[in-house]
Amino acid sequence: MYGQLREMMMLCLTDTSPSEGANLNSSNSLGVSALCAICGDRATGKHYGASSCDGCKGFFRRSVRKNHMYSCRFSRQCVVDKDKRNQCRYCRLKKCFRAGMKKEAVQNERDRISTRRSSYEDSSLPSINALLQAEVLSQQITSPISGINGDIRAKKIANITDVCESMKEQLLVLVEWAKYIPAFCELLLDD
Repeated sequence: MYGQLREMMMLCLTDTSPSEGANLNSSNSLGVSALCAICGDRATGKHYGASSCDGCKGFFRRSVRKNHMYSCRFSRQCVVDKDKRNQCRYCRLKKCFRAGMKKEAVQNERDRISTRRSSYEDSSLPSINALLQAEVLSQQITSPISGINGDIRAKKIANITDVCESMKEQLLVLVEWAKYIPAFCELLLDD
């Protein structure tokens, strides 16, 4: 398996046609070409060591991660351009290496989407249930509200003392609510 990959890398180092060299040399001051060095499509940046489009970047990443060993049905000199890049995977991967892509630059998959989704659902259920239970228990707490009668015309405009008193009562209700959350009770008093 690795022998075939090593052979392909050696071919890449010795086998460069003039048209491919033109793509590699036309770059801006940052070393990023406007064209993909593999297929000639519009490059989105320097990926794994070579200016490339998203298609070639993804192809190279998948090929390296899955250790794909491709074979060419022809003479290992297929045209790899925007229109024909999907026709021969062997020649496309060879051209990726020739353009300067390094397999060492491909990182391992950190976290699969399916794993992330299931672990999120599993870990979030207890906390959601704890919050719902805290909400139900805190609704049983009644905060005394003084000086309110049913007649809206009898109400006065709140002054700073009234606002502070209201905030104090709301804060007390909030603290009582938080006491029903298990993780909150585990916090240090200073926190």
